[in-house]
Amino acid sequence: MKGDIKASILRQIEESPENSIFFLSDFSGEGAIESVRKIFLQARLSGVLVHLTHGIYAKPKKSRFGVVPPSLELIAKKIAERDHVQIVPSGYTAINLLGLSTQVPMTLTYLTTGSTREVKIGNRSIKFRHAAPKNFAAKGQTVILIIQALKELGKDNIGQSEISQLKSYIAQAKDRNLIPEDLLLAPQWIQKFLKPLIPDPKDETLAIL
Repeated sequence: MKGDIKASILRQIEESPENSIFFLSDFSGEGAIESVRKIFLQARLSGVLVHLTHGIYAKPKKSRFGVVPPSLELIAKKIAERDHVQIVPSGYTAINLLGLSTQVPMTLTYLTTGSTREVKIGNRSIKFRHAAPKNFAAKGQTVILIIQALKELGKDNIGQSEISQLKSYIAQAKDRNLIPEDLLLAPQWIQKFLKPLIPDPKDETLAIL
C-alpha cells in the first residue's frame, strides 16, 4: 500500500509542469500526513522537489544556469488558492507591479480575506494582512492595484513619471473596460487623479474602425 501511495504521488509530481507548487495537504487523501512528508523528503533528496518553507514544495525549473525557483507572486497566489481566499497586492508590492519602481521588495505584501500572517521563503517573505471586504469589491484588478499603490505613495509624492507610467499601464490593461465602474470604489482624491488617465472608449472604437 505504501508503495502505491509513493508511486501515485511521484507520478503526479512528474506529470506536473516545472515550477508547480505542492503542499503536503494536497495529498492528505493519499495517506497519513507523515507518510506523505517522508515521500516529499525522498523526492527532495533526489532533486525532484525543492523545499520552499514549512509544508510547501516546488518542482524546480532547471536552466543552464541552475535551478530557477518559482516567484513569490506565484507562491502567494497558490497559497490563496489553497486557502480559498482572495488577495490583493498592497504597499510596495503594488508599486513594483505597476512599474512605478524597479526595486524588488524583499517582502511581498498582500491584503487578504483570510487571516493575517507571514510566510518566510528563504531570505524573503510574504505578508498577508486581513482587510475588509470592500477592498475586494472591484470586478477587475487594475483599479484596486492602483489604489493600493497610490495610498502607499501618498498624493504629494506622485510626479510626472508616475503619471506617465500609470497612463501607459491603464492603456494596456486587459480589464480597462471595467476601470470606470471600479473607479467608483476609490477614495475621492484617487478618482480625481485617475479620471484624466483613462482612455475614452469612443476613441478606442474609432481606432478600431
